[in-house]
Amino acid sequence: MSNYETFDDQKQFACRVIADHARSTAFAIADGILPGNEGRNYVLRKIMRRAIYHGREHLGLDKLFFHQVCGFVVEQMKDAYPELAVQKDFIDKMVRLEEERFGNTLTVGLKELKQVIKKIQKREETDLENFGKVISGEILISEYKTANENLREKHGESNKYYEFARSIHYNKTPLDLALIKLEELLPSFQYDEDFNKAKANFFYSLYDLILNEGSDEEKELILSESAEKWGDRINSYYENCNSFFDLIRVYDTHGVPKDLIALISEQNNINKTLLQMIKHKFDEGLAQLQANSEIGKTRQAEKINPIYAALQRRSDVRTEFVGYDATSVNDAKVVALVKDNEQVNELNTGEEGLIIIDKTPFYAESGGQVGDVGTVSSQQLAVSSEENTAHRSPLTARIFDTFSPVKEYVLHKSKVESGSVKVGDVVSGNVDVDKRDATRRNHTATHLAHSALREVLGTHVKQAGSVVSPNYLRFDFTHYQPLSAVEIKEIEDLVNYQILQNSKVNTDLMSIDEAMRTGAMALFGEKYGEKVRVLSVGNGEFSRELCGGTHVNATGDIGSFKITGDEAIASGVRRIRAITGFDSFERFREAELLIANSLNVLKTQRDNLPSAIEKLQEELKRTRKEIDDLKLKIATGAMSNNSAEDEIKEVLRVKVLAKIVEGLDSNGTRQLSDTLLARLKSGVVVIGRYEDEKVGIIVRVSDDLTDKIKAGNVIREIAPIIGGRGGGKPDMAEGGGTDASKLNDAIEASYGVIEKMLG
Repeated sequence: MSNYETFDDQKQFACRVIADHARSTAFAIADGILPGNEGRNYVLRKIMRRAIYHGREHLGLDKLFFHQVCGFVVEQMKDAYPELAVQKDFIDKMVRLEEERFGNTLTVGLKELKQVIKKIQKREETDLENFGKVISGEILISEYKTANENLREKHGESNKYYEFARSIHYNKTPLDLALIKLEELLPSFQYDEDFNKAKANFFYSLYDLILNEGSDEEKELILSESAEKWGDRINSYYENCNSFFDLIRVYDTHGVPKDLIALISEQNNINKTLLQMIKHKFDEGLAQLQANSEIGKTRQAEKINPIYAALQRRSDVRTEFVGYDATSVNDAKVVALVKDNEQVNELNTGEEGLIIIDKTPFYAESGGQVGDVGTVSSQQLAVSSEENTAHRSPLTARIFDTFSPVKEYVLHKSKVESGSVKVGDVVSGNVDVDKRDATRRNHTATHLAHSALREVLGTHVKQAGSVVSPNYLRFDFTHYQPLSAVEIKEIEDLVNYQILQNSKVNTDLMSIDEAMRTGAMALFGEKYGEKVRVLSVGNGEFSRELCGGTHVNATGDIGSFKITGDEAIASGVRRIRAITGFDSFERFREAELLIANSLNVLKTQRDNLPSAIEKLQEELKRTRKEIDDLKLKIATGAMSNNSAEDEIKEVLRVKVLAKIVEGLDSNGTRQLSDTLLARLKSGVVVIGRYEDEKVGIIVRVSDDLTDKIKAGNVIREIAPIIGGRGGGKPDMAEGGGTDASKLNDAIEASYGVIEKMLG
């Protein structure tokens, strides 16, 4: 009999969850999806953490285990799916990192959960206490009625809820059934603030109605033993909304599983209504919470503007892209114009809008490559009518972006600089060739960089986004640690070697299946048509990828390649920035100029520059320390025993020295406070200091007084005076603010604060 068969239902379920999620995890990471906070990355993180939680909670697996299960998946399925074996080490690395991260997050999350529960308990106690005051007469009924009217007026539809309360009361409808009817009365059931206030409004209306029109028995009922019940009901439907979302945020932010949230909430005696919401409405509440965040949201750029949809329905509005082979056209017909999201027949001088022509050399933004810019123009056009023949001025329109929000037509974002353009005109389109060439260099270099990254870092590297513009390229890729200087050099060397080879860049049009058989790389999540463009460098051994962008004819056209930055942008995702062509040459010139200027200032040789800078830094560090020591000696000397005695005040027989100093940084102020407190032996030291445009305060209390005077409490009282805040331990606390003019007031106020604590 296997161990699995000896487990109870809960443990068997946990085993199935872990096995299923381990398969999903291994395949997802092999496909380049890494745990993160958005989209598919967020989904992966959730399923991984669910599996890890089940292992910890139900199987007692306190140590790292999930990476081993994922490793077992790889071993079992690598023959059928060879990519798993190729990515084995990377899968193990990423699962370990996420498992360790979740362990830390869960610890923080449980601590946060306890804080939230304490807040909920405090909120419930306050609500019940306040409501008890209302129904016991501590708050006058007239004041209560005024508050109730204000509530109804603020949230509207007062008659609806008051009349509903009246019908419930006189029909003797049980309150539980009344709540169901209330939900039917309202258009939809959502956990938003206004909806829950409407429910509270109903209860207030019903309560108000009974107080004014109810029988003596009913009044006695709500004014006596049922007070707590009424308070609980109003709390459940008025305040539970906030409490509910506080608990959901613990799950959404820290990954604390919802069944654990429910269990701990129940153990802490959270009211039953809130517990029912956690158990039965949790997913509903989570969906609404996330609807207000960026997770899973449709990006604005992906939403189809109604005007674009209207254009798409027109059979005559289609654009043929001819920009792979040309950078200009002379016989394009204007098929549509758009201004301020409305179709128009004409754009005049100075007006901005969208020009759509039946064929274009302008590349529309796609696949990370930015849209082309340039001009649209026409010759003098004749305008005939029955009475006369006139002529329109030649058109010149500046194209400053090109995009294609809907398939099969291209929009040219334009400004008419002279003349006018009408639907039906025949125009010429000219791409800015210099910018197109620079963009082509960067796009082909992006493909070379992708291949070089995989060669240097490993085949786990997959593209996670890119931007290709005339001035730079930006490439996002899956990797778990920063690039070292050696790795950056190897990547640059590989790309520049391919550039020096001047290999021909070939583009072939083929079916997606045929492209895959050639070994071309496709991006996960991208949509491809029946025919795709396959870009190959040379014979395709170094780089072969699916790409619809514009590229150089040979790698030598790129000129040179230089990485300018490497940074992390998400968990397991990094970003490099690079430049090519004239931009890289310009950077080399700037670097040489900086080095030459540095050598001139430091009066040293090129090969000695690093050691000269290091020596200068050491001298600067030593000089700064000498200055700080001198400032401290001056400040301490200024507070010699005699002068310090003059400034010491006694507050209820406790020595207090409060002083403002200048010229000391935070470390120097701490050292000064040590010296002064040692001289006092028993007492309190308060020192204020100016630093740039900010001010700081430090409070020190001798050990024998910390049971009466706590430094942290003193700083919390006086820091707001300078427009800041602070905190610390009983014997030492620090704070800061921005209002330097009030520093003296804060120091003087410390005497009163200390006196209040001693009193």
